[in-house]
Amino acid sequence: FGNGERCGNVDIVTLALNMYTQGVHPNLDFSDITSVARIAEECTSLPVHPRHPYAGDLVFTAFSGSHQDAIKKGFAAQDPNALWEVPYLPIDPADLGRTYDSVIRVNSQSGKGGIAFLLEREHGVVMPRRMQVEFSAVVQRQTDASEGEMSGEALWDLFQATYLRAPAQAAIICHSHKLDEDGQGIELDVTIDGTRQHLRGQGNGPIAATVDALGLPLRVDHYEERATGTGANAQALAIVEAAMEGVAGSTFGAGMSHNIVTASVQAIVSVANRLAERRQGVAATGTVTAA
Repeated sequence: FGNGERCGNVDIVTLALNMYTQGVHPNLDFSDITSVARIAEECTSLPVHPRHPYAGDLVFTAFSGSHQDAIKKGFAAQDPNALWEVPYLPIDPADLGRTYDSVIRVNSQSGKGGIAFLLEREHGVVMPRRMQVEFSAVVQRQTDASEGEMSGEALWDLFQATYLRAPAQAAIICHSHKLDEDGQGIELDVTIDGTRQHLRGQGNGPIAATVDALGLPLRVDHYEERATGTGANAQALAIVEAAMEGVAGSTFGAGMSHNIVTASVQAIVSVANRLAERRQGVAATGTVTAA
C-alpha cells in the first residue's frame, strides 16, 4: 500500500488496479481486497486509511441519497457485456470481493434510491416508486431514532416487519385460504378483531375475491406480482396499493410465498391491516402473515 516516499515503495494496489480499470490486467489477484489490507496492516502495523483507493473500508461507500440514486440508476443501465460505467464506482466492487451492502450505507441521509437498490440487489424485492417513497420514510424514522446506520440485513428485517409480518395486535390474521377451481371464488379462515371466522367471497380473481370476502370498503389502486429469485427457491412477491373509506390517501401491503395466490391474499390482508391502523391513528410498523 506504500509507506511513504522515504521507503521508496510504490503503492502496488493502486497502481495495479488503476491499470485494471483501464482494461490492462496486472496479473495480481485482488479478488479479496479486504484480506489483503488486513494482512498488510498486521505485517506493517500501519492502518489502511478508510478512504484509501480501492482497499479502504469506505472507498466504495455512498451515504448521500443523490449518490445512491445515481449508483442505482447506473446499475440499472449497465449492460453486463459492456464496459463498466457506473457513477461513483470506477470498478465493480464485486471484482474485489466487496458486497453491495458496503457500497450503499443506509442512514438518515439516505434516499429511496439506495434503499430500493439494496432490497432489489440482496433480496429481489422491486418496489414501485410510490412504495419506495413510503418505505424510505419508515427507514428515516428508524435511523433518526437510532442515530446510526442500518445494515442490509436490518433493512430487510424492517421491510418484513412493515409489510410481511403480523404483529400481535393485527386486526386481521388469515390462517388459510382455498381458491375455487375457476379462480372466481375464495374461502378464508381468518381471525378478525380476535374472533375466528370463515368467510367466502367472489370476484374476477383472488384479489377481488379476497376483498369481497373481507367485506371492507377497500379500493385496490395498483397490484403487481413478480418472482424474487429463480429456480425452485423462487418466491412470488405480491404488492398492493389500496385506499380505504375514511382513511386519507393510500398505502401499500405485500405478501411473499411460493404460491402466487397465497402471496396475493397476504398482500390484501397486509394492506387492510395497515389501513386499519392508520384509521385508528396508530403508526403502522408491521402487519400480517397468512398461511
